[in-house]
Amino acid sequence: MRYICTAVVATLALAGTSFAATINVPGDHATIQGAINASSHGDVIAIAAGTYNEHSIDTDGKAITIGSASGNLDVTIDANGGGSVFRIESGETSGTVIKDLVITGGLANYGGGIYCGNSSPTISGCTIEGNTTNDDGEGGGIYCEDSSPTITNCTISGNMATGSQGNGGGIYCDNSEPTISGCTISGNTAHYSGGGISCYGSEPTISNCTISGNTAFDGGGISCYGSWPTTTISDCTISGNTAYYGGGISCYGTYAAISDCTIEGNTANFYGGGAIYSEDSSPTITGCTFTSNMPNTIFGDITLGGSPSTTGACCVSSGCHALTEDACAGMGGTWLGEDASCDDCPASCMGDTDGNGVVNIEDLLNMLGSWGACP
Repeated sequence: MRYICTAVVATLALAGTSFAATINVPGDHATIQGAINASSHGDVIAIAAGTYNEHSIDTDGKAITIGSASGNLDVTIDANGGGSVFRIESGETSGTVIKDLVITGGLANYGGGIYCGNSSPTISGCTIEGNTTNDDGEGGGIYCEDSSPTITNCTISGNMATGSQGNGGGIYCDNSEPTISGCTISGNTAHYSGGGISCYGSEPTISNCTISGNTAFDGGGISCYGSWPTTTISDCTISGNTAYYGGGISCYGTYAAISDCTIEGNTANFYGGGAIYSEDSSPTITGCTFTSNMPNTIFGDITLGGSPSTTGACCVSSGCHALTEDACAGMGGTWLGEDASCDDCPASCMGDTDGNGVVNIEDLLNMLGSWGACP
């Protein structure tokens, strides 16, 4: 009998068979990093409710799941300003899962909350809040470089990218293809671009998200710079964001497909494009609703998607666009008809910074508030 058992064990060992384990924190290991160090691919690290003061937690390339033992948001990892909360930079795939955690107190040049480099983890059901970059850093909440993370059903709020060149208060992506879905991205600040999300040379897919109350110089809600081939934004609510230009969305050198979104109540304090600012870009807009964006809804060129039966001159405060009657009404414009020319639109009032049709003291105060050298 001993010979048979020994032979079976030896056979399993030779075959490389392993069994996933659940490693409890603090039951089995006092720290999350200690549990990761002891883990193997496929293991689950189950963290008991409480607050854990750890930073620079390294997932070490392992396909493991790290999350609350209860599945609730009852585990807080507070870095206390010691660095990023998590560092994921060893070629992790979607099998590396961070879930159901409150991630806060991170401070780093890149990725105060989570740093992703050359990796594609899954980040699910987390609250990522109160994380910050050092001056001129990027990605207050999450930083992605050469990565394709899946970020789903997360709340990303109150994070900050500081310094005059701080980018991506909530999320920053460089040469990456993130999938961001079902998230609430709110109350984040970037001193330069992308209060909610900033992407450079990337191809993000953003869907079913609420992006609200974020602030930046360029692109209060979303800023995309040199993003090819396509930035895809669909079924999102983008509201109450503020920037100097591109209150809701800013596109520079970018092809963006924006569909079935509600874009409302965003503000561009000086340069325009309360909803969307487009420069050297041609975003395609399909099935979107625009409401109460100031001082004008769209600045720059756009392409109306779908197959509209009739388009014509639509006069808006920023000038004129060729749109359907319904699309023109959605932008708060005046539709002149299919055969009308943009030459029939009244000249835009350049001094009317708040888009109310009158140049008055409020416009002067807006200008004085922006006084100084342009970046």
